[in-house]
Amino acid sequence: MLLEVVKPRQNSKISEFSTILTSLKGSENSPVTKQTSAWQDSLRALDSSVSTEMSNKCAVCKKSATQTCSACGQVFYCAREHQKQDWKQHKKFCVPFKITTDEVLGRCVVATRNLRPGEVIMKQAPLILGPKVVSAPLCLSCHKKLNLEEKARYECDKCKWPLCGQECEASPLHQAECQVFAQAEFVPTVKSDNSRQPVYSSIAPLRALLLKRDHPEKFKILRQCQSHLSEHLATPVYQILRNNLVSFFIDVLKMDTDETEILTICSIFDTNCFDVRNPKGTVNVRGLYPTISLLSHDCKQNTRHSFHGDDFHLLLTATVPIKKGELITTTYTQTLWGTLTRRAHLKMSKHFDCTCDRCKDPTELGSYVGAVNCTECGDGSKIVSCNPLDKAADWKCQKCGFVIEGKEMVWGTDFLKDEISKLDKRDPKGFEEFLVKYKETLHQKNSFCLQVKYALIQMYGSLEGYRLADLSDELLERKIQLCQELLEVADILEPGHSRFRGSLLYDLHEAMMVQVRRGGGEGVEDKAKSCLKEAAVILDTEPDFKEIVRKKLESL
Repeated sequence: MLLEVVKPRQNSKISEFSTILTSLKGSENSPVTKQTSAWQDSLRALDSSVSTEMSNKCAVCKKSATQTCSACGQVFYCAREHQKQDWKQHKKFCVPFKITTDEVLGRCVVATRNLRPGEVIMKQAPLILGPKVVSAPLCLSCHKKLNLEEKARYECDKCKWPLCGQECEASPLHQAECQVFAQAEFVPTVKSDNSRQPVYSSIAPLRALLLKRDHPEKFKILRQCQSHLSEHLATPVYQILRNNLVSFFIDVLKMDTDETEILTICSIFDTNCFDVRNPKGTVNVRGLYPTISLLSHDCKQNTRHSFHGDDFHLLLTATVPIKKGELITTTYTQTLWGTLTRRAHLKMSKHFDCTCDRCKDPTELGSYVGAVNCTECGDGSKIVSCNPLDKAADWKCQKCGFVIEGKEMVWGTDFLKDEISKLDKRDPKGFEEFLVKYKETLHQKNSFCLQVKYALIQMYGSLEGYRLADLSDELLERKIQLCQELLEVADILEPGHSRFRGSLLYDLHEAMMVQVRRGGGEGVEDKAKSCLKEAAVILDTEPDFKEIVRKKLESL
């Protein structure tokens, strides 16, 4: 989840879309359809759980029954024999959750039995997968990044889109859209400078329209996703899409569609898609997972997700115990952001005002991540919001009552975000200087300090000149200290089997083992092994960590 803690994720800037005016006559952005049945089975199960109440009739003989499936708890049986008889059919829909409707949340997902930390809740392949609206050059078949500067450029013989090679050109995924582009005699303009380009912005809607033509049952599922179209239409970006993307599909590609359908599809993607990346960093696209998009947001979520396989199916895992009947939640923001930043991001990107327990609490569950030091007291007293759900509310010192206006806090937050975004991510010195510069104003676990410290943890051990073996004893101890500080925060805001905690434990283990090799202090090796063992349990479903951690455990 914490992939970009230094520079918050944002919607594509309007300036990046300005080139659509000229590039749309040459090409656009793409999500890819994956033809698997995993998501279909899940949706059938979920749809049935919405439309029918759980009955106490045996699923086989329809007689009164008191026993239920121990896995999902949603189907009754009068005897074990009938459960065995029904298993071949029921196992397709046996999931530990159901979709229900809440007056406030709308459609949401709840647990149908108690779930333990680390338990896989669901697995789903994407309905559509593909490039973001503004994307660096990538293959429209396998979605891997294309470095058009380093090697000979390969283009599809028919549609002229850059691809990896002949194998990707022949893939069923590419064939459908290739035919559309070729028939329209449309030649895309993809620059070879590897910059992020709006030329890919039509691929996602095109793949949705191809679903409509070739797989109407899947397109129906897509259209059932929430769109927030009215809110999106009020933005400048959607005015550009309306003026250019619509005419591109109707006039250039000659697709059987209209303005409302095209913009609705775009809005569904923006509202529901997940960022999809592979462990090697060669894929950075977005995917639509219809069932998982129904999860409610919470700034202290109880699940994590990871992506697996060539089809990038999403694995949803419980991070903490989830009781039967409780909401299953995810997060659409960053754990290390303060409430002001999180709520502003959610309002802009997802069009809702978050009122979760963390957002309502001025102390952010006792973490004080959004608080600042009171310079009037000068003793570490914290200034917190008088009403966290109102960005205009005053902020007040818990001790002396000193007040800062809400608009000043908003301005200060934006200023600090901008300052961090400009730091050189190849040099930790600027990040350390930031912490010194704001030492009096920002306490050590303030949101911005935490973002900088997490970046330093990643830098110390990976940057050239700062590899673990190259770190001085002082910097090695610094990395250990930072890991421990972040773990304290993780235990409050992202506890249990979260990827955040798991990766911090692994980083802590590596630094401690270097200390051991240098003759470190008493008990360091035992602490390092303990960190690795816990990290191994947490990261067991993470494809980029699992094998590395396994080998480390074997070496012990």
